[in-house]
Amino acid sequence: MNRAVAAVLVSVATPLLAPAGYGPPSSIDGCQSIDGRFVVTAAVVVDPKAGTKGGPPKPNLNDGPLQWEFTWKDTKTGESKTFPAQGVQAGNVSAQLFMAPDGETFALYNHVTVWSPGKSERLGASVIKGDAPGPIPEDRRRHEGMSRRVIVYKKDGTVLKELAVADFLRADEWASVGLVFNRVHWVADFGPLSHRSTARPAYALCRVSPDYTVLQVRVVGKAGRLVNVDLTTGTVLPDDWKPSDKSKTPVRPFVGPDKLEPYTPASREGFVPSLDPVRTEGKYAAADAPAPAEAPKVERPAKSVPAAPAYAPLKLIKDGFQKLDTPTWLPAEKCLIACDIEAAKLFKVVGSEASELREGGRGKVGPDGRYYGVLGGKLAAWRPGEDPKVILDKEVSLNDLVVGANGFLYFTTLKDPEKGRVTAVNVAKGSAAVVYDATDLGDLANPNGVALAPDGKFLYVGVSNYKDKKRSGVYRFPVKDDGSVDVAAGKDRKWADVTGPDGIAVAPDGHVYATAGAVVVVLSPEGKRVGEVKIPKGSGTNLCFGGADGKTLFVTTNAALYAAEPK
Repeated sequence: MNRAVAAVLVSVATPLLAPAGYGPPSSIDGCQSIDGRFVVTAAVVVDPKAGTKGGPPKPNLNDGPLQWEFTWKDTKTGESKTFPAQGVQAGNVSAQLFMAPDGETFALYNHVTVWSPGKSERLGASVIKGDAPGPIPEDRRRHEGMSRRVIVYKKDGTVLKELAVADFLRADEWASVGLVFNRVHWVADFGPLSHRSTARPAYALCRVSPDYTVLQVRVVGKAGRLVNVDLTTGTVLPDDWKPSDKSKTPVRPFVGPDKLEPYTPASREGFVPSLDPVRTEGKYAAADAPAPAEAPKVERPAKSVPAAPAYAPLKLIKDGFQKLDTPTWLPAEKCLIACDIEAAKLFKVVGSEASELREGGRGKVGPDGRYYGVLGGKLAAWRPGEDPKVILDKEVSLNDLVVGANGFLYFTTLKDPEKGRVTAVNVAKGSAAVVYDATDLGDLANPNGVALAPDGKFLYVGVSNYKDKKRSGVYRFPVKDDGSVDVAAGKDRKWADVTGPDGIAVAPDGHVYATAGAVVVVLSPEGKRVGEVKIPKGSGTNLCFGGADGKTLFVTTNAALYAAEPK
C-alpha cells in the first residue's frame, strides 16, 4: 500500500499540561546516543490520499486513531530500519525516546496518557475505575489503561520489556493517584520546574542520566519517593541504588529555560526538541515570532453601562467531588443538580448535603421543568420520579447545553470533531442540525459554555479557541423564530472580550456571567465588563442561577460547589 510518513508535529500531549482544555497534536520526541552515532525518531504514518476526494479522512492528530513508526539509524554505517511502533498509545500521546549508548536498545517514556489500542480514551477514569468510589481498587491497578509507562525496545523494534504504573508504586501510594479524562496522574514535578509551563511536560516529570540509560521519576504520595529504572533492560532499580559515575546520575532532562515564554499553545507547538536534550537546547521558534497584527481599533462614544449586581463572596457549599460541572436549578424540588463527570453521576444538593441522584452525564433543567442530559451516551429528558425518555436517538458528545422555551436545545462539543461544533436539537421531532462546525470557522474553535438570553432571542457561546487565545471570547448569535441560529450575524466579532471562557449563565436581569479561570466575569447586557466574582479555590467549570428568587449564583469547580447571594 502506498503511504507517506509525516513528520511528527512538535507539541505537548494532554489537556492537563497546558491551558485548560488544550488538546494539541500528539508527539513522540526522538533521541540520539551519547556519542551521536545511533539515532531513533518517531513519525505518524499518513496515507498520501488522506483528505482528498475519495480518500480516507485525515488522521486526528489530537485523539487518533494514529499509526506510529520508529526509525532506528546508525549514522556511522548508514544502516537504517523503519518499523511499527509497538505498544504506543494511538492518540493524544506525549512521549520521549531514549537511545542506549551501544544502539542495541532504546526506550520510550509515556508519563501520563491513558493507554488505548484505538482512539484516546476521553473518559479514561470511568474506563479504568468503573463505578468504584475513592482510590483505584486493587483489582483495577493492572488495567490496560495504566500500562506501557516505559517500554524498552530492541533495535529492530521488538518489545523487550514494558512497565506499568503498578510497577512503580507501593500500596500506600495508590491513594494519591489521580484520574482525569484521559490522564493518569502518578508522577510529580521535579521543582522548580512545572509540567504546565515547560516546553515538554516530561521535562518536569522525569530526570535521565546523561548516557540515557537511567530514568528517574518522583511518584505521587506524601513521601515523594524517587524511583529509578534501567532503560536498557526495563528493570526497576532498588531504592538504595547509587549511580556508578556521572554518566549514570539522573539530571535535568533538557537544556533551556525553566519556563517557556510566552506560554501559549502556539509557543509550545512551535518548540523543536533536540535529539540530545541533556546537552543541546531545542529551538523556540514560535516563542520568538512576532505577534500577528491586530485590527485597528475604532473609537466610539462612551455609553452608559448598567451597574453590576453586587454579590456577597462565594461560600463553600460542598466539596469532595472529582470533576463537578453543569450545575442547574430544579424548581420542582427546590434543589440544585450537578454532574460529577469523572464519576458519571448526577448529584442532588440541598443545603450543604449532596446525595447521589442517578447515573448520568452533563445536563440542564429546561423551562418545562425536565432535566435534559446525557444518559447512556444519548440525549434524554425526564422529570423527578419519571423514567427518562430519549429525545435524540444517537450517540452524542456533549460539553454544555441550554434548553430554550422555543422547543430547541443547543449544545456544544469542545473537540468532537477536532475543533468542536454547536448543534441545535428540535426536541419534539428528535432531530438535530449543526449550527456551526469549527472546522469551517476556525476563529470559533472549541465552543465551550452556552446560554440563552432571557427572551430567547440570542444564543451566547463561550469560544475557548485554545490555539489562538486572541480569538477566544463570548460570541452572541441571533436566534430566529424557527429555532435556527444566524451564525453569519455574530461570527466576525466578539460580543465580549473574555479570555478562555468556560461556563456561561444569564441572570434574570440580562447580565451575562462567565467562568474564566479563578473568577466569574460579569458582563452587562451590552457586553461590557462590569465586574467579577472571585472563586475561593480552583478554576470555575460552570455556573447557574437558582434559589427561591432565581438570583442565587452557584459556581462549580472540579472539586466543589460554591454559592453567593446578592447583597
